[in-house]
Amino acid sequence: MKNIDWNIAFEILKSLSIIIASSVAIYGINSWRREVKWKRKYELAEEVLSLFYEVQETISIIRSPLGYVNEGSSRKRMENEKPEDTEILDRAYTVIERFEKNKEPFFKLRAMKYRFITVFGRESESPFNEIVKLTNKIMTVSNFLGRRYWRDQGRRKFTDEQFQKHLDKMEEYEAVIWEGYEDDKIKSQLDNIVLQIEKICNTVLKKK
Repeated sequence: MKNIDWNIAFEILKSLSIIIASSVAIYGINSWRREVKWKRKYELAEEVLSLFYEVQETISIIRSPLGYVNEGSSRKRMENEKPEDTEILDRAYTVIERFEKNKEPFFKLRAMKYRFITVFGRESESPFNEIVKLTNKIMTVSNFLGRRYWRDQGRRKFTDEQFQKHLDKMEEYEAVIWEGYEDDKIKSQLDNIVLQIEKICNTVLKKK
């Protein structure tokens, strides 16, 4: 039996120990990085989903058919505005005024859009865009009602056919700005948007 060179054996063992220790350290660092990355993704999903819920509730507040004294009175008056026009225009402006008072969650959501897309992919952009489109539609329609459809009521001469078209369009627009209609398409669209973002966020949130 050949004599063992204990110095060589010791060096080999020492090298193996360093390799093993390094491997364990690298594995630990990678695991930590994965954990930190997952935690950030989880927190982002949680925050964004919470904001969508808040926006959903805020839109319901904005669209409430219940009015309060002096709502809409923050609207800037036009020169030589008639009192009867003021009442109509203020009523239409109520929706915009409510938005202005409750706009913070909307702005927070917009600020987080690109960060969310970076983490969850370009396909996650749709719910953000749809919320903006829906909100803009409500604001725009309230303006149409105040400046045209409600003001024309009882002032313009219509044929029977024109008057029916006027009423149909006015009712269609009122169903946009006011909640509670039997077939509330705005609420249905909003619910679907929230379902979309829930599906995306729950790919992370449901794994905890």
